[in-house]
Amino acid sequence: MKIKKQIDPNIKESELVIIARTEEEFSQVVKHYHLQDLTANEEDKLYLATNQGFEIIKIREILYIKSIKNYLEFYTVGGKIRVRSPLYFYEKKLAKDFIKISRNTLVNFEQITRLETDFVYGVVLWISEDKLPVSRRYLANINQKLKEGARK
Repeated sequence: MKIKKQIDPNIKESELVIIARTEEEFSQVVKHYHLQDLTANEEDKLYLATNQGFEIIKIREILYIKSIKNYLEFYTVGGKIRVRSPLYFYEKKLAKDFIKISRNTLVNFEQITRLETDFVYGVVLWISEDKLPVSRRYLANINQKLKEGARK
């Protein structure tokens, strides 16, 4: 483990950032140093580490997440947030509310406004004003989620 020091007299509050390879490694560091894991306190919020610092967003305000190379773009009600992270990390973390519609896109199931067929893309879904193509490979995910919703 490495520890880096940065002195900045202009900040208002001290900040500790832990960068780990896996969630398990992060949890071990938190436990070892008796730190409080902010992400575990409120399950309805995500703490995203961006280049400008941490962004705190409510999960229900996320429309969809798109993977572009090594980055994720979180499209929210308030705009777009770019984070350097793998998609699978959030796919596991948000499995309850989100479904995968293609290799690089996760959508908030509650935010889907319309599902339709398209001559060019096949099946597409609408979230707000955005039209997102659904891969044939992941179409079963939507069908399964719709069946679960119909049972409730």
